[in-house]
Amino acid sequence: MRVSKRIAILGGTFDPIHNGHLAAAQTVATTFEVDEVHFVPAFSPPHKRSQGMTSPFHRCAMVALATVPFDRFRTSTLEVDALEERYTVQTLEAMRRSHPGAELLFIIGTDMYQEIETWKNYRRLFDLAHLVIVNRPGFPFREDVAPFQVLEEDQPAALPEKTMVSYLPFVRQPISSTEIRDDRKRGEEVSQRLPPLVWSYIERNELYS
Repeated sequence: MRVSKRIAILGGTFDPIHNGHLAAAQTVATTFEVDEVHFVPAFSPPHKRSQGMTSPFHRCAMVALATVPFDRFRTSTLEVDALEERYTVQTLEAMRRSHPGAELLFIIGTDMYQEIETWKNYRRLFDLAHLVIVNRPGFPFREDVAPFQVLEEDQPAALPEKTMVSYLPFVRQPISSTEIRDDRKRGEEVSQRLPPLVWSYIERNELYS
């Protein structure tokens, strides 16, 4: 019987957070019987240009609004409070310090996993957390990075000690924040891809228009 706390971490710019983020987090939480899912908005992500990015204040506010209806979801200001560029390895080390003894799972898409070797101290990530990879269309899963298991839908959760990565091919994120921003600028309908509270916030603050 599992006695330690299990925490999943989902980082990103969340510009804006959308239903795909929430659906992926919810499925991971159910699959691995996670106690908490921490959404960590980036202040200035190292792998993306921050020019033109919505302010951290707005992005954090949208994440907080999106996660309110979910008992297990939390909004973390860990990276935003740093007021500087933070690497994932630093965030996971901070989470490890603040939650000693907890099992950490780090959720990323196949798009980010394809370039994991370009991340700072990427091998250290596997020591800090179990990586959970969800499917992003157009980006196949890499099998040459670390020992992995492929889970099927409704398969019981397992975190074998020698397996560093779990791939969930049935968890897909076809929604893109970039497409939402672009469609919004063109005046197209985007509300169906967003949590209602997030859409209201975007309209009220005239974001992406």
